[in-house]
Amino acid sequence: MRVRRMTVAASMAVLALLGGTSPATGRGAEATDPSAPATVPSGQGRGALDDPGGAVEAGKAGSDADAAAVIRCEGQVQRPHNSTHVPGTVNVVVTVSCTAPVPEITTRAALYKNGQLVNQSSLRTQPNTRTAQNNAAVRCSPGNYRGWMYFKVVFPPGYNPPTGSANGLGQEVPISC
Repeated sequence: MRVRRMTVAASMAVLALLGGTSPATGRGAEATDPSAPATVPSGQGRGALDDPGGAVEAGKAGSDADAAAVIRCEGQVQRPHNSTHVPGTVNVVVTVSCTAPVPEITTRAALYKNGQLVNQSSLRTQPNTRTAQNNAAVRCSPGNYRGWMYFKVVFPPGYNPPTGSANGLGQEVPISC
């Protein structure tokens, strides 16, 4: 199963250490609404490049020269696929991986068919971890499917910024049932 990795071009440790906003959507804004939009956002239709949002990081105060004092968390949206666990459904899994344990990671997954939202998961919060995952599934019908994710990380005390969130789309793939 191929995984689409979401990365962010901006957001270096210096920005986090200086108290800058963690990039959330690849546009420099904090992702505040954890619900998936009803349709694929403008410019993200079939053939468009995937949203580059999907990584957050924070640095420990007073340790600007110590790279180990930076925690980076990166989201991934797997390609939607015919489920092997629940036959007759299409599933998408989203994951978050951090370079060190954090107090809390909250995730939400969503699934689009032909650009329209067909299902989204509830928010799932996992405490004291480096990794988290969530998934969304829907009864299979032929079409072009695409996953979406939202995640929020609470960083340990002393890290700046104290939280960061991101969201992004995965790759669109055709699925037949």
